[in-house]
Amino acid sequence: MTNTKHTYQAMFLLENGEVREKGFSAVRDWLKGTLEKHSIDVKVLRLYGERKLAYPIGGRVRATYVLGWLEAEGEAVNAAMRDMYLVGPAFRMRFFQEAEIPEAELAFGIEEVNDADLVILDDQPEEVIEEEYVEPEEEKAASKDAADGDKKTEGKADDAKAETTETKEEPAKEAAKEEAK
Repeated sequence: MTNTKHTYQAMFLLENGEVREKGFSAVRDWLKGTLEKHSIDVKVLRLYGERKLAYPIGGRVRATYVLGWLEAEGEAVNAAMRDMYLVGPAFRMRFFQEAEIPEAELAFGIEEVNDADLVILDDQPEEVIEEEYVEPEEEKAASKDAADGDKKTEGKADDAKAETTETKEEPAKEAAKEEAK
């Protein structure tokens, strides 16, 4: 069985705290080194941006995104993913097999970023303010009327049940009297 290399586009989500502490260049170099350790040919690694996540992941609400273009065998990608999930600042990654690397992306190469120019925001969860629910006045009135209506209906149902029972009992009593005579 021959192992063929494929082209992959990859997106890495890095912990903002590590990027702020160690610097983007150091974290990017760690990412590149980890990929190369698994025989992955890294063609492009560039800063895609620091942004808010669509939903919290492990208490994180923000991440630094790195876009990569790679050439590798499938098993090498799987091994690199396992390695990165165990250790390091990359907490999410996705690999997509592509036909080729676009020329515009190849121009980026391994992008150099001046850490002093990069602003990485604090990864504090946003405070959620929960407001107490207050039922609107119209709904309160409608609910009260409905409850009053239910009480009236219950009373009418009991009266109707009593009338039905009395009506059924009267002919039976009369029939019993006539038989007794």
